[in-house]
Amino acid sequence: MLLKTSTEQWELQWLRPDAKLASINGKPISVSTWLQDVAAATHWLNEQKGDALLYQRDWYRFSVWFFALLESKKRIILPANDKPATLSELSSQYAFRVPEELPSKGRSDASSLILKGDLDSPLTFFTSGSSGKPKAVEKTLRQLWLEVETLEQTFADKLGQTDILATVTHQHIYGLLFTVLWPLAAGRSVTLPLVDYPEQLQQLLAKADGRRYALVSSPAHLQRLDNLPQLSQHKNALTMVFSSGGPLPGSVPNNFADNELQAPIEVYGSTETGGIAWRQRNPGASDSFKPLAGIEVSCDNNDILVIQSPYLKEPQRPYTTEDKVQLQGQGCFLLLGRQDRVTKIAEKRVSLNEVEQFIQQHEWVESAKACVLHSPRVELGLVLVLNSAGNAELNAQGRFKVRQELRHHLQQRFEKVVVPKRFRYVAQLPYNGAGKVTQADLQALFEEEK
Repeated sequence: MLLKTSTEQWELQWLRPDAKLASINGKPISVSTWLQDVAAATHWLNEQKGDALLYQRDWYRFSVWFFALLESKKRIILPANDKPATLSELSSQYAFRVPEELPSKGRSDASSLILKGDLDSPLTFFTSGSSGKPKAVEKTLRQLWLEVETLEQTFADKLGQTDILATVTHQHIYGLLFTVLWPLAAGRSVTLPLVDYPEQLQQLLAKADGRRYALVSSPAHLQRLDNLPQLSQHKNALTMVFSSGGPLPGSVPNNFADNELQAPIEVYGSTETGGIAWRQRNPGASDSFKPLAGIEVSCDNNDILVIQSPYLKEPQRPYTTEDKVQLQGQGCFLLLGRQDRVTKIAEKRVSLNEVEQFIQQHEWVESAKACVLHSPRVELGLVLVLNSAGNAELNAQGRFKVRQELRHHLQQRFEKVVVPKRFRYVAQLPYNGAGKVTQADLQALFEEEK
């Protein structure tokens, strides 16, 4: 590990100026080049006042500005996106937004191969939240570096000296940890740009020429990997796949196994809690999650997961999550879904989790998300991804007949008054950049139907 920490300071020290920090479209970027850019950006930031909003789609520019902001001792505001409405809602939170372009290097002195700073440097993530309204989550760099150290302790033996590929944005805590902080701390190069399509991943693996890659991804992207047979031809180049941001359907690890690929490592956690636990559902493996080192788990009287974690602001204080679990012993647990998704329809309580889980038992349904609609009346909407059999029935019978059949299935469990009346069929669920599906994005699908 290049990262060293004391009680108050962190430090990154490289041994060689020509060490490869990243590769952009096949062109290597050295540590010395990156450090010069960080020094120039720090010089520019030292002339600015107040807290800074950091949103950069480009990984390289993001990483430079991020460490320059730490060097200049400014609080970093990290929004989930840079949509005008988001920036307007956050306008009172920051004094300026860092520019898109990096400043000219000029005569910046980056002869040193050391970066250091304060472990208590503050960051504020603004997550999209289930309602779509930004929610502030305060963190310090101490919490993030500690999690990086735990990730290296847990996965370094399997990872080795791999290059990092990613499909996820660095604006969210998962992407920031797995594609920026952890690779830098462990001296692993990041291959850019982001992987957007299955064909890109296939081409990279085919040209690996002895290099080994780890893919940092999300359920949304992994469900779209329709070229697993082709990827399996280069399985020696794909050391590990990580998934986080939301539940990974069981079909994904099964499909990986069918093509003789290692199942993705699923990391469970949230912006608020940091990482909590992980699992890898290879054939014969348990479905339960194993806590990361330092995490203590229990549950309350309602089977809601309670943790104590060094990644929380108050590590010794129990933190109640929003997820129902079933404890399995030795700290392991099964994840049963969120507990806060209960609503009332016509004065009847109904769990959106239960609706989703039950409709997914139907032979035509691959995945589903329920949402509450408010116009013209309060009712449930159901967004469905059909499997091949379901799509065949949709094409043959039409929407009305398929809707009738699915409503009949739901009425085996739920009172007729709460059964969803409005259905939307999509090729994939509307995952956001953090790999989550919000109520706002689901509701927008029904607005489009009008």
